Amino acid sequence: MNFGRLSLLWKIWLSTSVALTAVFVVTGYFLQWSMQDTATNSVKQEVQASSKAYEALWQARAELLESLAGLLSATAATGNAIERRGPEANRMLQLLWDRATADVIGARFLLLTDPAGRVITSIPAGEVPVDGAGLLGKVNRRFPSQATGYFVENSLLHQVVITPLYGRGGGPLTGVLLAGFTVNHGVARKLKQSTDNSEFIFVARGQVFASTLSDRATGSVVRHLIRSGSAGLVSDGDYEYVPLARGLIDLEGKPAGRLFILRSFEDAKQSIGRLRRRVFFIWEAAVVIGLLLTYVAAERIVKPVKDLDRAASEVAMQNYDYRVAVESDDELGRLTSTFNKMCESLQAARAELIRRERIATIGRLASSIVHDLRNPLAAIYGGSEMLVDTEPTPEQTRRIAANIYRSSRRIMELLDDLMRVTRGKTKQVDPWNAMELVQSALTGLQEAAAAQSVRLCLDIPPELELAADRPRLEGVFFNLVQNALDAMPQGGEVRISAGQEGPWVNMEVSDTGPGIAQEIRSQLFQPFISHGKKNGLGLGLALARQTMLDHGGDLWASSEEGKGARFLLRLPRPEKNAESPEAPVSSWVCDIEVEVRPPGVPPSSPQSGR
Repeated sequence: MNFGRLSLLWKIWLSTSVALTAVFVVTGYFLQWSMQDTATNSVKQEVQASSKAYEALWQARAELLESLAGLLSATAATGNAIERRGPEANRMLQLLWDRATADVIGARFLLLTDPAGRVITSIPAGEVPVDGAGLLGKVNRRFPSQATGYFVENSLLHQVVITPLYGRGGGPLTGVLLAGFTVNHGVARKLKQSTDNSEFIFVARGQVFASTLSDRATGSVVRHLIRSGSAGLVSDGDYEYVPLARGLIDLEGKPAGRLFILRSFEDAKQSIGRLRRRVFFIWEAAVVIGLLLTYVAAERIVKPVKDLDRAASEVAMQNYDYRVAVESDDELGRLTSTFNKMCESLQAARAELIRRERIATIGRLASSIVHDLRNPLAAIYGGSEMLVDTEPTPEQTRRIAANIYRSSRRIMELLDDLMRVTRGKTKQVDPWNAMELVQSALTGLQEAAAAQSVRLCLDIPPELELAADRPRLEGVFFNLVQNALDAMPQGGEVRISAGQEGPWVNMEVSDTGPGIAQEIRSQLFQPFISHGKKNGLGLGLALARQTMLDHGGDLWASSEEGKGARFLLRLPRPEKNAESPEAPVSSWVCDIEVEVRPPGVPPSSPQSGR
């Protein structure tokens, strides 16, 4: 699309539309980004809340275990179990443990060991899920304080609380109580229920011990989390989650594994999708309304410009009476007012110019008529004087009478031309022989050509005919050759050639003079344009071209300065010959002496006429 060819309205509207659309697109992008960021932060806050809920729940469970272990260590049942080590003491201890941990989810266990770590009793009975001696070796330096933490044993992840038992009155260490539970999928699901459906994955030593996701989703999420960390969103292939990592600390205060808390991003994505669709519809409606409003605004802005453009076209067609209504006080209103004042000034200046030009044209026309009539009147006056003052011979009388006749005829032709130019009318057009017409036009110029050593040559087919108003067309050739003679006072050659091309007769008048001056080429056929002539006001070429136009043809110049002038003429052929495709044989005529030349033979060089 060529933007430069569009109207101003479309340029303003398209530019405004593109800018408006770009603003909406950028705004929509930032709005969408803001919604995404807000939703992500919201989910992250939910994950943080889930993490806090987990920590609170886990801390409560650890405190519960610590409290239970402390209570059990102070009960007589525990002391009896250590001292007597009988079934009755074990049953009493199990009863207390079951009542205390009735609400705890997962595989619970309780071990009572001696100071060396050997198991005295276990709950459930007969099951020893952990190595008591190994655990005591890690935490006995922390006694008499309790120790709590995670550890992996037998491919299971456990959380345990170790409580030392001392004799009455602060006696020596009598035993150790290990209370804990196994972290499994049930524990993870309990955490999920307690934290409003957050997902939990317990990972230690590169192994997943508990998860609320499916095995496939768990594997995909864990691989991504281990590879990329917990920054950004993580996907299980179907859904996206906002992750948060927490460390699992062992009994020695070292990292034992990691807990990943995940919050589904799907609800947020659905909310964002719904919001995005709403925003899109709002954006689309806003764009359409904005485009319509910008078009209306642009049309109102451009209307004064359109009015000025229409007014400028009217002024270009010389309608200086056209005025534009001033509808505002802004820049366009002031421009419209200035334009109207300019039209008034042009109208006044044009009227003054026309008045002055009419006066000047009348003077120029009168001078031109006087100039053109002077020579034939002088011939008539001289011939008449000879007839009155002398007694010429009959031959001289005939010659004088012929000169008077030709001069009178020339005056009549000049007056006739003047009437035709002023009235814009042409006489009847008839077919004429081209050679005869041109020879007749040049008859009155032979003596002037011979006096200036200018040779007149014709290259016109003898049978070629022209459709013309003969007197006017003779005047055209007379004027062109006369101008050529005026341009060659030191001698030269004027050549007139002709040929036919389809329904046209093409003719050329050329000379060997200095050519057409560069400064007048663009105004050559305008009235009163003259160059290098002592007499004349430059009406000849203007009348000659008008004659050609009246005949349905044209006249134009083709010249290089210093290489002579060339005038080309085009005329329609007579209708009876317009269909003939063949051109007749040309004849060269120099100094109006006919020399018939066969085709292909160059013209001879006449000896006379310089």
